[in-house]
Amino acid sequence: MQRDVKVTSLVWNHMDLVEGHQLQMTNNADKSRTFAGIYMHENKLYIIEGTVPAGYPAPALFQDSLGWLDENGVGLRYQTYYSNNYPAPPRVGRAGQAQTQGRIDAPGAKPNQSPAGK
Repeated sequence: MQRDVKVTSLVWNHMDLVEGHQLQMTNNADKSRTFAGIYMHENKLYIIEGTVPAGYPAPALFQDSLGWLDENGVGLRYQTYYSNNYPAPPRVGRAGQAQTQGRIDAPGAKPNQSPAGK
């Protein structure tokens, strides 16, 4: 925020219920746009940033692409908001790991398996 930019948006946000902040900025010199996200999960700080030249589509998909993996490398989501300095809420169950989230090389995962397990 101390760059030569105009902050066009600063909001509280969450990714899979892990709370954080998102910023949108426009560079005063070249009019490029930067979208950034700042999150804290399990005492680790995550800062993601995407910048595009003036006139290009906003880097919103990049900003929204952040996700979390459990200890086995499988995508996770909490049942309620996760705040770093509080006990972690329960995680959403992954019944039979049929969801397509997470790494395909996670233990028990089968590449090219359809979401229905067929």
